[in-house]
Amino acid sequence: MKNCQIAFKSLSRGKHNFNFEITDYFFEQYPDSEIQKGNVKFDVEINVDPGLLVLKISLNGKVLVQCDRCLDYFDLAISYSTELFVEIGENNSDLSDVDNKMILSHKETKLNLSKHFYDYIYLSLPYQKIHPDNEKGQSYCNQEMIKKLEDYTSVKETGTTDPRWEKLKNLYN
Repeated sequence: MKNCQIAFKSLSRGKHNFNFEITDYFFEQYPDSEIQKGNVKFDVEINVDPGLLVLKISLNGKVLVQCDRCLDYFDLAISYSTELFVEIGENNSDLSDVDNKMILSHKETKLNLSKHFYDYIYLSLPYQKIHPDNEKGQSYCNQEMIKKLEDYTSVKETGTTDPRWEKLKNLYN
């Protein structure tokens, strides 16, 4: 994706700022992605030194995700900040490792950040994606679905125990 590239070879030494906007088109390029729509803005500050690029990346925006509780879709506000260290070397290593380092060939003239943007968006997602509560503390979840879940998951007390469970309790002795 050309709109997520930085032509770093033409940059002078020092700090430079870039802004990128990710829209629905970006997510359409990943058809198996959990996120299909969104609007996310990236601010990238790149510090150019000979042999090393240091990128400070921050994102803010909203993505359309499915609620883990009621399965309805909703806009989730996201934000995230990180640093990416790009060393200039012989061969490309497009993937960043655990230390947020990657290697870019000295033959390259542009740095494509689209895969990193995609990863950072996913890293900004919470473990559980659930509708937020309103001002009164009530969930925006689909109440009809919540009612169905409660109907199917509630334990009905009958006062009697299944005889098969009684036989299993004897195994403790």
